[in-house]
Amino acid sequence: MRFWHVMLLTSLIAAPAAAQLEPETLNVAELDAQMKPHWIWVNDVSFNRPLDGRAYLVDADSGAFLGMVSGGYVQGPLQIAPDGQRFSMVSTYYSRGSTGERTDVVTFYDIKTLGRTGEVIIPPKQMKSLPLLAHSTRTDDDRFQIVTNFTPEQSITIVDVPAQKLVGETETPGCTLVYPVDARRFMMLCGDGSMQTATLSETGALTLGKASQPIFADSDPAHEKAVRLSTSEWLFQTSDTHAVVVDGSGAVPKVKKRWSMIGQDVAGWRTGGVQPIAYHAATKRLFTLMHEGDATTRQDPGVEIWVFDATTGKRLHRYPMAGPATAIAVSEDDQPLLYTAMFGVPKLIVYDAATGKQLREIDEMGSAITVLQPAPRIPGAK
Repeated sequence: MRFWHVMLLTSLIAAPAAAQLEPETLNVAELDAQMKPHWIWVNDVSFNRPLDGRAYLVDADSGAFLGMVSGGYVQGPLQIAPDGQRFSMVSTYYSRGSTGERTDVVTFYDIKTLGRTGEVIIPPKQMKSLPLLAHSTRTDDDRFQIVTNFTPEQSITIVDVPAQKLVGETETPGCTLVYPVDARRFMMLCGDGSMQTATLSETGALTLGKASQPIFADSDPAHEKAVRLSTSEWLFQTSDTHAVVVDGSGAVPKVKKRWSMIGQDVAGWRTGGVQPIAYHAATKRLFTLMHEGDATTRQDPGVEIWVFDATTGKRLHRYPMAGPATAIAVSEDDQPLLYTAMFGVPKLIVYDAATGKQLREIDEMGSAITVLQPAPRIPGAK
């Protein structure tokens, strides 16, 4: 054995230079600098390997996989800039994998390379839960990023986006999650069913507004998975499948409209899932995942997609699905696509939003898909 080892070593040393391996040149593939209307982020909480959360970027027109970013422990959704050129993620890491010193960070990326452009360490308090889009968001003017904390005391962390620096942390007793209603204003959902506004100054200082009277009753609480209808209006669903539109334009949030999403002909149906509703602003269409069950089944997957006119509350269509789904989203363009995914199934389903016709399945996505995030509506984007 030693003889052959010596012979091999001698032959390698004596090999001519031309026969030796040449080092490879590493290249960075580049995407378009701005998200296209039918690009979508698919978030994978990585339930079986929670230290390895991920988000996948997919072209829904071609079904092509475009790239991936890591989100750390129990990965949550992305915060996509309004111009579709940049995004950030709030992540948690532990020094010894699943234990040790905890570090929470906001990491900034660009779309073109999916490369990191900066990082801000924040207080290690961000809410860890099944991902919610309202957990963290950017203000409408893209100046600040707001992160919800829960220890179980409620507070928010403010990050200056252009400067990529921590502004600070402010207590928000009894109220949590973030629903923007203006350039630097947002609403929060409170434990007693009320809602409260808050405003950020030029420097990021927070001023809390007056809380409303309870909007949601204990017997019919709101789901925190709301969709934004306009600059100041958000639509919440309740356990009894009522749609409640809350307007945050004034000093105190108020109910603008309330209607039932089920009628006598469909009694016993309700919404459910991780991301049960989606809204297309141009057509004012509301898409919901529906299933049969009682109020305790609010996390159950949908077996049909119902389409409503969000202005009148009228049900327009009932679309069958290729399979049950726990998440639904719709692209923001004028030829919208509808997307669904089922937690535990590594697949994204793409439909025509106007007809409900299934267009394609995109396989080999993460098996623990939570929320879906289409490109923002960008004027003139094609």
